[in-house]
Amino acid sequence: MLLLVGLATALILFGVLRSYASYSGRYLGGVLELSGPVVGFALVVIGGFVLVPNLATFPLTVYVHGERGPQDVVLRNSGYVVLRLGPESRREPIGGDGQAYFPAIPASFRGQEVPVWVESQELEVVGVPLCRLVGSSVDVSVQKKGGRVSGRVQDEQGNAISGTEVRVAGLSTSTDKAGRFEVAIPGDRIRPELELDVVAPGYEPEYYSAVPNSNDAVLVLKRAK
Repeated sequence: MLLLVGLATALILFGVLRSYASYSGRYLGGVLELSGPVVGFALVVIGGFVLVPNLATFPLTVYVHGERGPQDVVLRNSGYVVLRLGPESRREPIGGDGQAYFPAIPASFRGQEVPVWVESQELEVVGVPLCRLVGSSVDVSVQKKGGRVSGRVQDEQGNAISGTEVRVAGLSTSTDKAGRFEVAIPGDRIRPELELDVVAPGYEPEYYSAVPNSNDAVLVLKRAK
Protein backbone atom coordinates (compact mmCIF):
# COMPACT_ATOMS: atom_id res chain seq x y z
CA MET A 1 0.00 0.00 0.00
CA LEU A 2 2.80 2.43 0.90
CA LEU A 3 4.61 1.64 -2.37
CA LEU A 4 1.51 2.44 -4.40
CA VAL A 5 0.91 5.70 -2.49
CA GLY A 6 4.60 6.63 -2.94
CA LEU A 7 4.44 6.06 -6.71
CA ALA A 8 1.22 8.08 -7.00
CA THR A 9 2.78 10.94 -5.01
CA ALA A 10 5.89 10.99 -7.20
CA LEU A 11 3.82 11.01 -10.43
CA ILE A 12 1.54 13.84 -9.26
CA LEU A 13 4.26 16.08 -7.79
CA PHE A 14 6.92 15.66 -10.44
CA GLY A 15 4.94 14.60 -13.50
CA VAL A 16 1.84 16.77 -13.26
CA LEU A 17 2.90 19.67 -10.99
CA ARG A 18 6.53 19.75 -12.23
CA SER A 19 7.92 19.97 -8.70
CA TYR A 20 11.56 19.40 -7.82
CA ALA A 21 13.22 17.94 -4.69
CA SER A 22 16.70 16.81 -3.71
CA TYR A 23 18.35 15.11 -0.74
CA SER A 24 21.96 14.43 0.20
CA GLY A 25 23.45 12.70 3.23
CA ARG A 26 25.98 10.13 4.36
CA TYR A 27 25.17 6.43 4.18
CA LEU A 28 27.50 3.44 4.81
CA GLY A 29 30.60 5.64 4.79
CA GLY A 30 29.72 7.35 1.51
CA VAL A 31 27.59 10.23 0.25
CA LEU A 32 24.01 9.55 -0.83
CA GLU A 33 22.32 12.04 -3.17
CA LEU A 34 18.71 11.73 -4.33
CA SER A 35 16.78 14.07 -6.59
CA GLY A 36 13.52 14.25 -8.47
CA PRO A 37 10.59 11.85 -8.00
CA VAL A 38 12.57 9.34 -5.97
CA VAL A 39 12.72 11.80 -3.03
CA GLY A 40 8.93 12.06 -2.79
CA PHE A 41 8.60 8.30 -3.17
CA ALA A 42 11.13 7.67 -0.36
CA LEU A 43 9.53 10.21 1.98
CA VAL A 44 6.09 8.62 1.64
CA VAL A 45 7.31 5.04 2.15
CA ILE A 46 9.71 5.79 5.02
CA GLY A 47 7.29 8.21 6.69
CA GLY A 48 4.55 5.59 6.50
CA PHE A 49 6.62 3.03 8.35
CA VAL A 50 7.81 5.52 10.98
CA LEU A 51 4.68 7.56 11.64
CA VAL A 52 1.82 5.09 11.10
CA PRO A 53 1.40 2.66 14.04
CA ASN A 54 1.19 -1.07 13.48
CA LEU A 55 -2.56 -1.72 13.52
CA ALA A 56 -2.32 -5.49 13.00
CA THR A 57 -3.74 -7.88 15.61
CA PHE A 58 -3.29 -11.55 16.42
CA PRO A 59 -5.58 -14.16 18.05
CA LEU A 60 -4.70 -15.70 21.41
CA THR A 61 -6.11 -18.67 23.29
CA VAL A 62 -5.55 -18.86 27.05
CA TYR A 63 -5.77 -22.38 28.50
CA VAL A 64 -6.68 -22.49 32.19
CA HIS A 65 -5.70 -25.61 34.14
CA GLY A 66 -4.92 -26.85 37.63
CA GLU A 67 -1.51 -27.25 39.22
CA ARG A 68 -1.09 -30.81 37.87
CA GLY A 69 -0.66 -29.57 34.30
CA PRO A 70 -2.61 -28.93 31.06
CA GLN A 71 -4.60 -32.16 31.45
CA ASP A 72 -5.99 -30.92 34.78
CA VAL A 73 -8.97 -28.96 33.44
CA VAL A 74 -10.63 -27.44 36.48
CA LEU A 75 -12.95 -24.89 34.83
CA ARG A 76 -15.39 -25.85 32.07
CA ASN A 77 -17.87 -23.26 30.78
CA SER A 78 -17.34 -21.33 34.01
CA GLY A 79 -15.51 -18.13 34.89
CA TYR A 80 -13.60 -15.60 32.81
CA VAL A 81 -10.01 -14.81 31.84
CA VAL A 82 -9.00 -11.14 31.96
CA LEU A 83 -5.92 -9.69 30.22
CA ARG A 84 -4.64 -6.22 31.07
CA LEU A 85 -3.40 -4.62 27.84
CA GLY A 86 -2.03 -1.23 28.82
CA PRO A 87 -4.92 0.88 30.14
CA GLU A 88 -7.48 -1.55 28.68
CA SER A 89 -8.76 -4.85 30.07
CA ARG A 90 -10.00 -7.67 27.81
CA ARG A 91 -12.40 -10.21 29.36
CA GLU A 92 -13.46 -13.49 27.70
CA PRO A 93 -15.48 -16.49 29.02
CA ILE A 94 -13.84 -19.87 29.68
CA GLY A 95 -15.16 -22.62 27.37
CA GLY A 96 -15.73 -26.34 27.68
CA ASP A 97 -12.04 -27.25 27.36
CA GLY A 98 -10.89 -24.65 29.87
CA GLN A 99 -9.96 -22.18 27.15
CA ALA A 100 -10.66 -18.47 26.70
CA TYR A 101 -10.32 -17.08 23.16
CA PHE A 102 -9.18 -13.52 22.47
CA PRO A 103 -9.69 -12.84 18.73
CA ALA A 104 -7.75 -9.59 18.35
CA ILE A 105 -4.74 -8.76 20.56
CA PRO A 106 -2.85 -5.64 19.34
CA ALA A 107 0.41 -6.62 17.66
CA SER A 108 2.35 -4.23 19.90
CA PHE A 109 1.80 -6.65 22.81
CA ARG A 110 3.34 -9.65 21.05
CA GLY A 111 6.22 -11.03 23.15
CA GLN A 112 5.35 -8.82 26.14
CA GLU A 113 4.39 -9.87 29.66
CA VAL A 114 0.89 -8.70 30.60
CA PRO A 115 -1.15 -9.10 33.80
CA VAL A 116 -3.66 -11.95 33.69
CA TRP A 117 -6.22 -13.16 36.19
CA VAL A 118 -9.16 -15.52 36.39
CA GLU A 119 -12.57 -14.45 37.60
CA SER A 120 -13.87 -17.40 39.60
CA GLN A 121 -15.48 -17.80 43.01
CA GLU A 122 -13.16 -20.67 43.98
CA LEU A 123 -9.94 -20.36 41.93
CA GLU A 124 -7.11 -17.85 41.44
CA VAL A 125 -3.93 -17.64 39.34
CA VAL A 126 -0.87 -19.35 40.83
CA GLY A 127 2.10 -17.11 41.66
CA VAL A 128 2.77 -13.81 39.87
CA PRO A 129 -0.24 -13.03 37.62
CA LEU A 130 1.78 -12.37 34.43
CA CYS A 131 1.93 -14.21 31.12
CA ARG A 132 4.17 -13.65 28.09
CA LEU A 133 2.25 -13.39 24.82
CA VAL A 134 4.31 -15.68 22.60
CA GLY A 135 2.72 -17.77 19.88
CA SER A 136 -1.00 -18.35 19.49
CA SER A 137 -1.68 -19.72 22.99
CA VAL A 138 -0.56 -19.49 26.60
CA ASP A 139 -1.19 -21.62 29.69
CA VAL A 140 -2.37 -20.26 33.02
CA SER A 141 -2.24 -22.38 36.18
CA VAL A 142 -4.83 -21.83 38.91
CA GLN A 143 -5.32 -23.01 42.47
CA LYS A 144 -8.04 -22.85 45.08
CA LYS A 145 -8.44 -19.46 46.65
CA GLY A 146 -7.24 -19.03 50.21
CA GLY A 147 -9.35 -17.54 52.96
CA ARG A 148 -9.28 -16.23 56.49
CA VAL A 149 -10.94 -16.86 59.82
CA SER A 150 -10.94 -14.05 62.34
CA GLY A 151 -12.72 -13.06 65.51
CA ARG A 152 -12.53 -12.19 69.20
CA VAL A 153 -12.24 -14.38 72.29
CA GLN A 154 -13.93 -13.14 75.46
CA ASP A 155 -15.29 -14.37 78.79
CA GLU A 156 -18.95 -14.53 79.78
CA GLN A 157 -18.86 -10.88 80.91
CA GLY A 158 -17.52 -9.72 77.53
CA ASN A 159 -13.93 -9.14 78.68
CA ALA A 160 -11.22 -9.88 76.15
CA ILE A 161 -8.99 -12.90 76.80
CA SER A 162 -5.46 -12.44 75.51
CA GLY A 163 -3.02 -15.27 74.90
CA THR A 164 -5.76 -17.70 73.87
CA GLU A 165 -4.61 -20.38 71.42
CA VAL A 166 -6.92 -20.80 68.44
CA ARG A 167 -6.34 -23.87 66.24
CA VAL A 168 -7.99 -24.27 62.83
CA ALA A 169 -7.20 -26.37 59.72
CA GLY A 170 -3.93 -27.55 61.23
CA LEU A 171 -2.80 -23.97 61.93
CA SER A 172 -2.72 -22.03 65.16
CA THR A 173 -2.43 -18.49 66.45
CA SER A 174 -2.85 -16.58 69.71
CA THR A 175 -5.12 -13.69 70.54
CA ASP A 176 -3.69 -10.22 71.15
CA LYS A 177 -4.38 -7.90 74.08
CA ALA A 178 -7.81 -7.08 72.66
CA GLY A 179 -8.64 -10.78 72.37
CA ARG A 180 -8.52 -10.66 68.57
CA PHE A 181 -7.13 -13.29 66.22
CA GLU A 182 -6.86 -13.92 62.49
CA VAL A 183 -5.70 -17.03 60.64
CA ALA A 184 -4.94 -17.18 56.89
CA ILE A 185 -6.09 -20.50 55.43
CA PRO A 186 -4.34 -21.88 52.29
CA GLY A 187 -6.60 -22.83 49.41
CA ASP A 188 -5.97 -26.56 49.79
CA ARG A 189 -7.26 -26.44 53.38
CA ILE A 190 -10.35 -24.37 52.76
CA ARG A 191 -13.67 -26.03 53.58
CA PRO A 192 -17.22 -24.59 53.63
CA GLU A 193 -17.06 -24.83 57.44
CA LEU A 194 -14.02 -25.19 59.70
CA GLU A 195 -13.72 -26.30 63.32
CA LEU A 196 -11.92 -24.04 65.79
CA ASP A 197 -10.27 -25.37 68.95
CA VAL A 198 -10.02 -22.62 71.54
CA VAL A 199 -7.78 -23.07 74.62
CA ALA A 200 -6.82 -20.53 77.29
CA PRO A 201 -5.24 -21.00 80.75
CA GLY A 202 -7.89 -20.90 83.48
CA TYR A 203 -10.77 -21.50 81.05
CA GLU A 204 -12.57 -24.55 79.80
CA PRO A 205 -11.60 -25.49 76.20
CA GLU A 206 -14.30 -24.87 73.62
CA TYR A 207 -15.01 -25.98 70.05
CA TYR A 208 -16.65 -23.67 67.53
CA SER A 209 -17.46 -23.79 63.82
CA ALA A 210 -16.61 -20.91 61.51
CA VAL A 211 -17.22 -20.12 57.85
CA PRO A 212 -14.11 -18.80 56.05
CA ASN A 213 -14.24 -15.18 54.86
CA SER A 214 -17.34 -14.46 56.91
CA ASN A 215 -17.79 -11.85 59.63
CA ASP A 216 -15.65 -11.97 62.77
CA ALA A 217 -16.60 -14.79 65.12
CA VAL A 218 -17.21 -14.10 68.81
CA LEU A 219 -15.89 -17.00 70.92
CA VAL A 220 -16.96 -17.13 74.57
CA LEU A 221 -14.99 -19.14 77.15
CA LYS A 222 -16.16 -20.20 80.59
CA ARG A 223 -13.85 -20.15 83.57
CA ALA A 224 -12.62 -23.55 84.66
CA LYS A 225 -14.18 -24.90 87.86
